Amino acid sequence: MQSFLRYLVTLPLLLATSHLVMASAQPTQLRAAVSDSNTPPYAIFDASGKLSSGLSKDILDELAVLSKLEILYLDLPRARIEGWLETGQVDIACFLNPDWVAQPGLYEWSPPLFATQQLFIRRADSPAITALPDLAGKRVGTTRGFTYPELEQVFALGDVIRDDAHTLQSNLQRLEQGRLDVVMSVDLSYYFFMSQGGLGHFGADPIWSEPPSVYCAISRYNPQLAAQLRTGLEQLVSSQFINLQLRRYKGHH
Repeated sequence: MQSFLRYLVTLPLLLATSHLVMASAQPTQLRAAVSDSNTPPYAIFDASGKLSSGLSKDILDELAVLSKLEILYLDLPRARIEGWLETGQVDIACFLNPDWVAQPGLYEWSPPLFATQQLFIRRADSPAITALPDLAGKRVGTTRGFTYPELEQVFALGDVIRDDAHTLQSNLQRLEQGRLDVVMSVDLSYYFFMSQGGLGHFGADPIWSEPPSVYCAISRYNPQLAAQLRTGLEQLVSSQFINLQLRRYKGHH
């Protein structure tokens, strides 16, 4: 009986102590999802497949320093990123937009990092693409796992043929070979690729919609960490750190 009473007294103390330990436990690591479908200069991988440089690494390395966390990069396919954020298997993924994910309310969002212009890349001897009817019946090279809000309806109807590849380089090679009519790319990736000795003779037409902003999506699994990361990203935006990195990749000094 005495041992049972002692158990009843000890159990609440153990539960209280356990709760305090859990509450005081702070993460020491920032787990960041970076997919190799993010073309250079967003993400640049070395020959072994390890993230070695690029805008994502610049931003997230600096965020880890501000947050006093070690950083772990996880190379995930684009299609798996949302589920991993939701379940807390990763803490952050950047260069997303609430319009590009299925359930944007499941995540915290950083302030806008910068705006990015979507381009139609075509062979230089092809007519310019200035409106949706110009794409009728054309085969469009897209990036696997990416969403193109302005074109989703015509893709679904089959009026325009979506043809996925894993990299911009692969799509541009197919365009040059005549296997595609058009390639979708964001401006930073396309102009960086061409500045690094890219192939072919192409024309680039901006899409007719307003350039969307890109953000970082932050997991809500750990609310304290989410608030910390959002504060750090606000600081990186307001200090012009991100704009300075962009200028570097665009060749401005």
